[in-house]
Parts: sequence; C-alpha cells; structure tokens
Amino acid sequence: MDYNLPKLYKDYGEYSNYRNFPNSIDGLKPVERRVLLSAFKIAKNKFVKSRQVDAYTIGHYHPHGECYGTIVQLVRQGFLEGQGNFGTNIGVEPIGAAAPRYTECKLDQRTLDLAFKYINCVPWVTTELDDKEPFHLPTMFPICLMGKEYTQGIGFGFKTFIPCYRVNDLYQRLLWLLGKRKRKPTIIPITDCQITASKEDLEKLLTTGKAKIAIEGIIIENIRKNVAVLKSWPPGKRFESFLNKFSKELDTGLIGFSDLSVEETEIVFQVLRERNRDKIFRAFVKKLKKAVKGFISFETILVDENQNVTLKPIDDMLMDTYNMFQAVNEEMLNQEIANLDDVISEYNALELIREPLSYAISKNYDIPQTIEEVEKATVVSAEIIRMLIGKYRISKLLTLDTDTTELENKKNEFIENLKNLSDFVLEQYNG
Repeated sequence: MDYNLPKLYKDYGEYSNYRNFPNSIDGLKPVERRVLLSAFKIAKNKFVKSRQVDAYTIGHYHPHGECYGTIVQLVRQGFLEGQGNFGTNIGVEPIGAAAPRYTECKLDQRTLDLAFKYINCVPWVTTELDDKEPFHLPTMFPICLMGKEYTQGIGFGFKTFIPCYRVNDLYQRLLWLLGKRKRKPTIIPITDCQITASKEDLEKLLTTGKAKIAIEGIIIENIRKNVAVLKSWPPGKRFESFLNKFSKELDTGLIGFSDLSVEETEIVFQVLRERNRDKIFRAFVKKLKKAVKGFISFETILVDENQNVTLKPIDDMLMDTYNMFQAVNEEMLNQEIANLDDVISEYNALELIREPLSYAISKNYDIPQTIEEVEKATVVSAEIIRMLIGKYRISKLLTLDTDTTELENKKNEFIENLKNLSDFVLEQYNG
C-alpha cells in the first residue's frame, strides 16, 4: 500500500495542533481544561496530592502523558492553589517544582466562581477515553488572558505567545466593546518590566492579535553606594546569556553581583574597585540600561470551535467569551424556569390528590387500589400519582407546604432576567 508520508505528517500535525493552543472560547488548552476539571471533581474543597490530580486527568480525560507540568503552571498562574514547593522563575536560576508526590493542590476559589458556576449549562463531548468533558468552561473572560505569566505554545507551523492583563482592565475594555463605556481604554499587558511601546502598538495587539511591544527591565540605582539592583529584564532571555554582555566587567573584577531574590527578582550589582568607582558605575549602568531594553512579540494563535488554528485579536477573544457566557446564562435561566415549572406542577398535583389519598389510606387500600381511586377522584394521571408516592413519604405527602407563591415569584424573577439578559449578565461581571 502506498502512503503519502508528507501528507500523513501534515494531517497528523494539523490534528494535534488543537492540543497545543488555547481554545478561542475559554482560553484554555485541552490539558489545562482537563486538569481544572479533574481538580473540580476530586480537589474542589480540599488539598489532594498533585499525583492524584495528575492520575485522574490521565485516566479520565487526557491519555497523552503526565500532566504535572500543567498542574505546576496552573498553580503559578493562580488558577490552582498549591501546597509545597512548586518552584519559581524569579532570580538568576529558575527552581523546579518538587516531585508530584510531595506537593498538593486544589481548585482555587476564584477559578471555581469564575469557570464552574454554570458548568452544567455548556455542551459536553466524549473524550478519547469515552468519558465526558465540557467543550469549554463557562468563564467570563478567556482564562489565558487572566494569569500571572504569558501563555506559550508551539504546534505544527504555528507558535503562540499570549499576553495577560488585570481583570479590571479586561472588564473596562469589554464595556467599551459593548458600547457601555464611551472612552476607549488602551489596556497594557501585565509585566514586571516597564512597557515603553506606543499606544498605537498596544492597540494593534488588541485589535489584530499580533504586535511587537517595546519593553525595558527595571533598575534601581543607588549612586552614593555605587549599587544597581536589577528587578527585571525582558522575558525570553536567560540570565546567563544576559550576563555574557558583562563578561569583561565581571572577569576583570570591576563589577560583582549577588542574587538576593526571595519573593521577587533582586539581583544586586556593585562596583568592586576602589579607584574611579563613580566612573565605573556610570559606565556600567549605562550599559545595563541598554541591555534591559527589548521587545515582546505577541501573537495570539488559538484554536476555534472547528479545531482550526487562527490568529484572534484580544478584542475578539473578549467578545467571543462574553457571547458564550451570555448564552450560558440564557441556558441556565431556561433550566431554572423549567425546574420551577416542574416543582409548581408537582405541588399543584399534590394539592389535588391529598384528600382522596387520605381517604384511600383510611380505608387501608393497597398501593394499586389507592392509585386507581385517587386517579378517579382527580384529573391527575396514575403515572404522576405513582411518581409522587414513590418520591415522598406518605406523611410528607399529606403535610408538605404546597404554597407556590414564592416559587412563582422566583420564576417571574428568572423570566424578567431572561427578558433583560444583557443587564443580568453585566451584573455578574460587576460582581
């Protein structure tokens, strides 16, 4: 049999791309969504071993290899709460996480409120393991835009580098997109550096999804002590390669450094020579300031609902997620109204059958005869009578408060929210 190997390779690459890039609706890669779903299932209210969450994810949803790296990333991003050593990227040398048997995690309360409140109102699909998972989480903002670190991904012919923003900034931008705010807010990505890009470049990122953003690391100078504290440098550069630019000063003993980073980066450079200290310091700081200037090339490559790779503007991501969340709320309200209708109908039926049911009980009729007699005396079907007798104890059937006034009021409230759906949804964003 003849195989077209280049085509097969291309087809496999395109098929696997959906696992490497975030979904355009909720901003999550499949493995991230599956880890969060696993935490929702087994680590919603208590810490469990990270290995357990990893194993649950692999066993139920993601048979593509261990997921501990994703768990670590979600803890660092703030979407999972962690106990133990999950490592750090600050300072000179990144520190890796401890083994999964030594760490614990659980679903962060913010993630629970943000992405799982209406989990039963989204479409669910079958996984490779014949389990069920949500096609997307019902989040209010794309999750990849809300973390503490930029989202990265490499696939077949594409790579993605997605910024993250403060949630309130995303909300203000969304209000403008919805026409609820007149002045357009040009929001700025979260960074430990200083963004020096023009407003036009920042707008380009928001409106096209692709832009080169100028950035500078932060340096704190102490001229009197001839000390410079490096707080950050442009992402994507390892400290070793950054330090190579100062090999001459370090090798000749003009400058020394020490890493005092604890909760944030703090690398202290100081002049070691006594002669010409001020001159050496000024020259070094000038060179250091030049070295910490750079660019971040953002490109928001995502996977759409049809699993096609696409470049999506930040504005479109916000609107897509908002439209999804609005649809989810519409589904939720319709479900609540239907549930209340069922309860109201049930209470009305209970009210009708009580008197003949009480009479049948007093005559010591058996269940089939009781159902028959009650059906004859009312307009309630035998099927409903049988369901009610099976659902409630007889004593409760005869004493339950069947006043539907409160239920009707609640139903009318849901109906009113459905009529004013956009206002109801925005109230949740305000919260």
